[in-house]
Amino acid sequence: MVRGQIPALLYKGFCEAIDWVYPPVCAACDEPGFHLCPQCQSKIQFLIDNKHPNSFGNHQKMVKNNYMNDLPDTGLRSLAVYDGVIREGIHAMKYANNHGISHLFSRWLANMVKDEGWLLDLVIPVPLSTERVKERGYNQSALIARPVSILLGVPFSPYGLKRMRNTQSQVGLSAEERRANVAGAFQGVSEIVSGKRVLLVDDVTTTGSTLEACARALKKAGGNFIFCATVGAALLNDKQLSKLESVQV
Repeated sequence: MVRGQIPALLYKGFCEAIDWVYPPVCAACDEPGFHLCPQCQSKIQFLIDNKHPNSFGNHQKMVKNNYMNDLPDTGLRSLAVYDGVIREGIHAMKYANNHGISHLFSRWLANMVKDEGWLLDLVIPVPLSTERVKERGYNQSALIARPVSILLGVPFSPYGLKRMRNTQSQVGLSAEERRANVAGAFQGVSEIVSGKRVLLVDDVTTTGSTLEACARALKKAGGNFIFCATVGAALLNDKQLSKLESVQV
């Protein structure tokens, strides 16, 4: 049997049982029976399938000035444009304690990673600040990353990357201010990541500054290849790039 197939089947059964006991409601329109109903899903602007009617195609064109592009031996893929239904779904997960939709995002991300053909040794979520964890009671990136690891049959390691200090919220900061805000904020754990090919998971990327800081920390700790996967990617014009106050992520 393929590595991870049994845990993936058990996870699928667990999710189906939870949905049966606690029937889901669409995070975007409140239609019962779905985490995101078919009509709302049809409105999502996917970045991963050039044949999809709502697809923008190559996601690398989406985020100008993405700092991840400066790092060797790294990759970044995002599922969809951070707007409309995707934004409402992520907000429901982050601010309304909607854990069910994270399972849907996890399945989509796992399929995206499989299609990329990345060879992986570890799945690591972007660490949340201590203040945010206390405020929400969970790290939304970990909610997505753990099921992704199960579905891919790759070990999950929330301890391979540490946040060394709480940082200011990125909302309202310019691109360069965002980069400075998270510079040096993370530390990789060499005992866990050295020589490993890591999948770093987050909910949203805007300029890539947080992912860049995490990837640099992982590489400094000896990480081999650092691949990043996010649910949403902000579609920014030149004016928004220079002044990001209106981009709520």
